[in-house]
Amino acid sequence: MVRDRRSLVLACALAACGTRAITGDASPGAIDASITDAVPRPDAAPGSVRDKARTLALHLTGRPDFMIGVGNDNAGPYSHQVAIDLHYAYLNGWGDVDGWPTWNASGEYPAIFARTADQHAVAPWFTYYQLALELENGNPGVLTDDGRMRQYLGDWKLLLGKLATFDRPAIISVEPDFFGYFEQQVRTTGVPPSQVAAHLRFADLHDCDAEPETVVGLTNCLIDMTRAIAPKVRIGFHASRWGAWYDELDPAADIEGSAREVGDFLIALGADRTDFVAIETLDRDAGFWETSGGGATCSITGGSRGAVYWDEQNQTLPNFDQHLRWVSALTARLGLPALWWQTPLGRPATTCGGASGHWRDSRVHYFFTHTVDLVDAGGAGMAFGTGAGGQTTLATDGDQLKDFAQAYRAAPIGL
Repeated sequence: MVRDRRSLVLACALAACGTRAITGDASPGAIDASITDAVPRPDAAPGSVRDKARTLALHLTGRPDFMIGVGNDNAGPYSHQVAIDLHYAYLNGWGDVDGWPTWNASGEYPAIFARTADQHAVAPWFTYYQLALELENGNPGVLTDDGRMRQYLGDWKLLLGKLATFDRPAIISVEPDFFGYFEQQVRTTGVPPSQVAAHLRFADLHDCDAEPETVVGLTNCLIDMTRAIAPKVRIGFHASRWGAWYDELDPAADIEGSAREVGDFLIALGADRTDFVAIETLDRDAGFWETSGGGATCSITGGSRGAVYWDEQNQTLPNFDQHLRWVSALTARLGLPALWWQTPLGRPATTCGGASGHWRDSRVHYFFTHTVDLVDAGGAGMAFGTGAGGQTTLATDGDQLKDFAQAYRAAPIGL
């Protein structure tokens, strides 16, 4: 779910702001610090980013090494015998409609997924993705909709209950895209998160009674519920780079300033009390976007997402050095390690595009050949997976990921 600047109009679903989110100032530093109220809470965890990365890895895997993961594929990592530490799955939809609590009887899908991972000595990872979907589906008032918020908190509590019963280490990354949309709202309206209403108190749900009925109260309550109900679960918010967008083709872009702004915004929402920050690179293979979604015409710079194939030599823009500078500044600002999530599986190629299931991308190759650089940027692990159908998968990547993961397992990078 990486969004470029042209997609930020969806941020206005929260703010009723017309098109100002994409025509206004999107440069780093545009959000005044007083607007975000970015003050760490007193229970923020101490320790260096590297210490926290090592602690996270030890908790999840029993080994103090940089972790490898795969996601959005229930059986693939096991049937293809990929050596992994983490396995992630999306949880989306509502328990009173057709969402994840309905996928199996009594909301058992997370427990089934977790037990399967554990049987393979892998830690389960759940991506909770609901609020951004509401905005995309035209429900800007979801945060103050009593019916939806009561269901949201009830579904969250159900998940935590299942993981408490599982009683083994697990991960939840919270709401990809929502934080990016919400940061754009704050930029546009000037209203800080501590003043944006969110309904949290219900006659049959009292877990959030101690928090203010604001978005800050909501995000902190999700943390508190996790700690209280499922203490072996580690939780992290999702950082959307486009929340404080910078132009990857501008050699003078303030990359570090963008990362610090995103970090300050997440701190305002309680991220300093979490265990990691989830980040991503691209939600589809680069070659897929170079063909504007699988079309007949391919352009390295003129596809529907612009230039998305990163230069492994770090000579031309966009490149990996830019990304790692952003991650380094983000993890330093948050004081948290990063977990890369939903990184595409495509293979490097010198020609534009590709074909369905066989698109080009350079991220797997670069990440495995420069893993030390990811660790130095504050990383604790990297997970690969598709964000939609038609992408390169474990079944079509020519064993690229399997071979890299096997070689890495033989000589892992210590944290």
